[in-house]
Amino acid sequence: MENPLLSYKNIVKTINSKTILKGISLDIHAGMVIGLLGKNGAGKTTLLRSALGLVTPDSGEVSVFSNPSNALSTSSKEKIGYVPQHAFGYEGFTIDDALELHSSFYPQWDKQLQEKWLTRFELSASSAVNNLSIGQRQTLALIMAMAYRPQLLILDEPVASLDPIARREFMSDLFDLALDAGSGIIFSSHITSDIERVASHIALIKDGELLLFNEQDAVRETIRKVTFSDPNIDLSAFKILSRQANSAIIEHYNNQDIEGALTVTSLSLEQLFVELHT
Repeated sequence: MENPLLSYKNIVKTINSKTILKGISLDIHAGMVIGLLGKNGAGKTTLLRSALGLVTPDSGEVSVFSNPSNALSTSSKEKIGYVPQHAFGYEGFTIDDALELHSSFYPQWDKQLQEKWLTRFELSASSAVNNLSIGQRQTLALIMAMAYRPQLLILDEPVASLDPIARREFMSDLFDLALDAGSGIIFSSHITSDIERVASHIALIKDGELLLFNEQDAVRETIRKVTFSDPNIDLSAFKILSRQANSAIIEHYNNQDIEGALTVTSLSLEQLFVELHT
């Protein structure tokens, strides 16, 4: 397998005496679309910002294109697309002028793709950036991040401000980008339906720990909720993601008989998220 586009190795980060990231390791390869799922405050934004050199881990290594994330060359930065939670900038510009300036920094800018998305998301090139709604600003930021077909795309809650139709359209484009350009994509969200729609892999963070990382199909097929009456039930054959007095969430299930289990049920991604946080 080729070197990962983005690699986290045992990342630890403490902010204001609170450990935000606890030994996270994660590799992103070309063609992967990773949905990063977690509650607000779980560490998603800190993890993404560390890939851009905006946050320096206390320990561990973050590399992008096999180079330290805090020492990237200009040519490497031109291959990264990033959209933060709250898009900003280009006040006083029209959309057309903002895109003209922004595109000048990227030799691979796709003008046709830009125009396609302006039309799809009903943005007028003559509109002033100052007058755009929050959702429209977010859409513009997404166009700016994607129109040069970056090799690595990092998105922090990219569609939280978009309406459901725009979210669906964008998610479709996101998947196409990964397939067509061979890009690696990681996007954070707490909207499980968006992640289910396009993610090839699920990465779930809880309290700064990477609790789960696997292909979405494997998550669907091998994670189960087991209920039981005997608290001494033997679940050693599985990875236990969460355990309560009379139930547990297990990984690596493969249709085995579990002695003492009352029920063994599959979970949607939303159900899994809720179960792991209650």
